[in-house]
Amino acid sequence: MKKLLLFLIFIPNLIFGQINLNNFPEDNQLFARDNNNIASVSFSGNILDNNYEQFSLKIYKDGLIYGEKNIEIINNKFDFNATIEAGLFQYSFKIFAKKENIQNLLFEANNVVCGDAYIITGQSNSHASSKKSIYSSPFARSFGVKTGYETYSEDDKKIRWGLATGNCISCSEDDWRDNGGGWTTKIDHGIGAWGMELSKLLIEKHQIPVCIINGGSGSSTIEENMLYPEKNSLETSFGRLAYRVDQAKLKDNIKAIFYHQGESDATLEKSLSYEDNFDILNSDWKRVYKGLKKIYIFQIYPGCGEAFQSEIRETQNQIFKKYDHVEIMSTTAVLGHDGCHFSYEGYREFAKRILPLVSRDLFGEKSSFIITPPQLLNAYYSGEKEITLIFDQPIELEEDYIVNGINHSMKNQFLFRIDKDKSLINGVIEILIVKDKKIIIKLKSNKKYKFVTWPPNKEYLNTKDIYQGPWIKGLINNIGALTFDNKKINQINLQQ
Repeated sequence: MKKLLLFLIFIPNLIFGQINLNNFPEDNQLFARDNNNIASVSFSGNILDNNYEQFSLKIYKDGLIYGEKNIEIINNKFDFNATIEAGLFQYSFKIFAKKENIQNLLFEANNVVCGDAYIITGQSNSHASSKKSIYSSPFARSFGVKTGYETYSEDDKKIRWGLATGNCISCSEDDWRDNGGGWTTKIDHGIGAWGMELSKLLIEKHQIPVCIINGGSGSSTIEENMLYPEKNSLETSFGRLAYRVDQAKLKDNIKAIFYHQGESDATLEKSLSYEDNFDILNSDWKRVYKGLKKIYIFQIYPGCGEAFQSEIRETQNQIFKKYDHVEIMSTTAVLGHDGCHFSYEGYREFAKRILPLVSRDLFGEKSSFIITPPQLLNAYYSGEKEITLIFDQPIELEEDYIVNGINHSMKNQFLFRIDKDKSLINGVIEILIVKDKKIIIKLKSNKKYKFVTWPPNKEYLNTKDIYQGPWIKGLINNIGALTFDNKKINQINLQQ
């Protein structure tokens, strides 16, 4: 029987000598729950041996009998469904055939669960693995092989359902950077370090099994994450991801996509087309993953990439405001950044920040505190030499940050323009005062500015050091604020 079950892992049509199965559950499979907290498990096929007296299905829940039904055979064929409920339970399915009062086991599938399915994708910060990511759970699942750009081979196609991992057992020392890595190593059921942490938090908080399928490709542009060319293809990041989701039978049941990408689009040309390309990507996702409810994007951190990161971050702000189904999370003030990637603790912070949004949007949880990153709502002249910035929540400022022996004061991290096509100006602030949701900027002169940016693009001005702070953070939640680029400074407070 063990030999037969090995075929269950990768053959879409099963023949056991007595029955031919074309729809059936697989070992370790996750079935997506519906609005009633249940899932339907389909069986269909035909009988090849007519000498049996009776066929039946037995369902076991955590090893105890959960349900039993006789299988109706019409013209040697059968087609029926069984129902399982979502929760931290594992189901087994067994098909028996009776002959001369002896029950013969014809088919078996074990460790099946019912829960929720998600996608993580983007570039390297979407799929970093970590040696420190050692958590595993029988209720954290994934499907197939995380490949990055690598060809999805025939051997890869044989890897079906399994327990998700944030680690990379096969990675060599050269594959790791700090505590993250595995960028170009194929990983069976790999979902990345923060994907694994998110699975853990969701399972513990909501007591529901989780499947995450990670399709990230390091250094990928937004165009490389799109469906183009419009065909089923294992030659594109989108195609490889869609193939795995389709094989997992989850295409219509992906609840949310988590997207961390943008550093590779920080050129002048790509930054100008980023919003239009996201419109296409959004359309591709909604067309392929028809049950999609939410998209969560991470605003990129200053770091690796070219010189237009401020513009990409601002475009990500505008994308969030444009779509009701898109939410945004900051990466500012996440510790452990090495100039491009994050430490294991930094990636864990990603999951901790995004969990309350998922709990609110997909589980109906009502939070007693603010769970979103601070965002700038308005900037205006509140005096002859005074500009007031208003945020959506109470904030606090880090006053200074020291890098390579140089002290970087917060007042020098705000950049101004007299006009959009003019150069950035800094060093014009006398003092900063924080009052609840406001930052009051006292200027050194009465010179009038039209636009304000925070923080610098990727490096401290006049240095080659990647920006690491000081940060604006939420006073209540300690989450770093969303950055802003060329925010218009009004002459009066238009929100009064």
